[in-house]
Amino acid sequence: MSQHPAFIQPLPKSKVSTDAPDPGRRRAAAVVKRAAAIITANNGESETFAGTWPTNFSKGLAHDAHGVVDAQAYTEFFEEVAEPTYTDNTGNRIALFDMPAYSGPFRTKASVDGRDFRWRAWEGPISGQQFGLEGSDASVVGIAPAPRLGSDELAAEMAEVYAMAHLRDVPFETIRGGSEDADKVTDALGQMPWFQPNASPKDANGQEISKVSAARRIRDGGALTSQTLFRGSSQGCAQGPYLSQFLLQGHDPLVGGETTLTRLPSDQFVMAQAAPVAGMVPFGAQGIDQRIAPQAVGVDYLRDWAEWLDVQNGADTTCEQAFTSDGLKFIETPRDLATFVHFDTIYQAYLNACLLMLNWGTATDEGLPEPGHLGLCGPFATLGGSNILTLLAETATRALRAIKCQTFQIHNRARPEKLGSVASLVANGHGAVLGTAERLAEAHLSRLESATCDGFSLIDAVAAAPDEKRFSHNANSHKGLPSNDRNLLLPMAFPEGSPMTPAYGAGHAAVAGACVTILKAFFRTHTADGTRVSLADAGAEGVYVPAPGGQTLVNASRAGDDVHSLTLNGELNKLAANIAIGRNMAGVNYYSDYFDSVRMGERIAVGILAEQTATCSDAVSMSLETFDGDCLSIVGNGNQGSEIRIRNSTPEMWWTRHLPEQAGW
Repeated sequence: MSQHPAFIQPLPKSKVSTDAPDPGRRRAAAVVKRAAAIITANNGESETFAGTWPTNFSKGLAHDAHGVVDAQAYTEFFEEVAEPTYTDNTGNRIALFDMPAYSGPFRTKASVDGRDFRWRAWEGPISGQQFGLEGSDASVVGIAPAPRLGSDELAAEMAEVYAMAHLRDVPFETIRGGSEDADKVTDALGQMPWFQPNASPKDANGQEISKVSAARRIRDGGALTSQTLFRGSSQGCAQGPYLSQFLLQGHDPLVGGETTLTRLPSDQFVMAQAAPVAGMVPFGAQGIDQRIAPQAVGVDYLRDWAEWLDVQNGADTTCEQAFTSDGLKFIETPRDLATFVHFDTIYQAYLNACLLMLNWGTATDEGLPEPGHLGLCGPFATLGGSNILTLLAETATRALRAIKCQTFQIHNRARPEKLGSVASLVANGHGAVLGTAERLAEAHLSRLESATCDGFSLIDAVAAAPDEKRFSHNANSHKGLPSNDRNLLLPMAFPEGSPMTPAYGAGHAAVAGACVTILKAFFRTHTADGTRVSLADAGAEGVYVPAPGGQTLVNASRAGDDVHSLTLNGELNKLAANIAIGRNMAGVNYYSDYFDSVRMGERIAVGILAEQTATCSDAVSMSLETFDGDCLSIVGNGNQGSEIRIRNSTPEMWWTRHLPEQAGW
């Protein structure tokens, strides 16, 4: 079994100090007191590229034919976000973001009935300004500045998003096995300095990258291969099948080497059968089906400039989503994973994982109350099953609130769909409309074009991708639009493209980091000597992958694909990566969104757990391995006090590890 030799062991309850330190909330506040001053920096592009803002969020505002946002609309919008205006003395707000910012008309209409598209609403522009009564306030957790235009990092993560779109309908097991297309993509990406372990990638100024960027280069599994392609950064992400078992399994899902489904004539599942039901997560007397309603294969969106422009102006095209009529299936391809994260309830993957582990009988952390520990009272509502299920939902809301603070109040980063237009403008000779960003946009395209190997060019493959019109057009739809013969618009999995909120951070990724941290703290992921608990020891009966077509599950058969080799900690890390990077596969987020946001979510969860343990009337502790491999413990003394402990570090240093070196840190 794999070891984490420095893992901190939970303190025996009899040895936890009963000297009450600060109550939990004041203790958590002390941890982040000095952090607040260094988490409000963006990458500076909103000032550098003022007037055109090609790398800043502007969706829903008015854009010209080239997709350049109206300067007055942009400036007024973010002034209102920073300080919403009030126009009466009763507290009723009338702000720009309370009403449509673009009055149309749109160039296209709905393809089914020809009706006009409505305008989409922005998603919580000021929700990050709220304070909370539990956990850290949104303003005291943060992420580092985003990669800049012209840097090797931004080019690499945009190339990766292009690559995901190119392989969107290729099964994960096929990618992992080194199919011809997957190998071409892997080899092409491997020509970029960012993906070469021994290369020296440069920032936008041609200088060595910062420690912040260098941290984001580290991925589980090391060098880029078909096995490690599109994987996450933490322990276990690159081991075994691409998908975490928590996205596939039900309780005892395999029968005789192949899954079986038992149905009533009405196509409803029968839970009380002798044969177990494949991919069904027990939920009391009901079950949660792990299968999805898949989107249509090969149908991508926003490859037509008129359609792309309408969506930038705020057209609500969500009704255009195309699905298959083949019935439900297990997640098998990047498009399937993108479908899951398109329609999921934001914390449902972690709810399912928790229900699975509760039904497997996975042991809880050694520092938590065992049944009967408190006399005749078990831990039902005190760090027991009902408590953990409640915490998942509560922690998710705190993570989302913190993300809104980052996206709207600090970083305002454009989504990949807009960055694709920047490359397309330069490739077609329209770079001058980008103003001061033109030179760096040209450098960005040049870096993208370096993703080529043995006659395969990733950017040529993007340019050659289908560009069918998905919406209804008329004779004037393309009037006055720029030429786009070399089409580098990003193929989007969703007809509406990305959400009406900036990138960086990512809501799905922050919730993933927060909820997985809750799960790792509650369930026993390591033994007392630091050995990582295997899936077998956690109660899983096997390791499965979808059969071709995704209708059933079969035993995973590659080397290392077994319950004794894969760890519970690794599969939970993988679950967080799957959900976060699944958004990248849809084209709506970048790798840095995943990397930084899961770690911010982790800190939100740790702060909440520190408060929770402080309220316990009995001494308790929880230990976990962080996304960076730290040994972290949260210890409550049963007397309104708790502590966060990090082996070989301090809570203050850990809290700000991935932020720029400022303020003497």
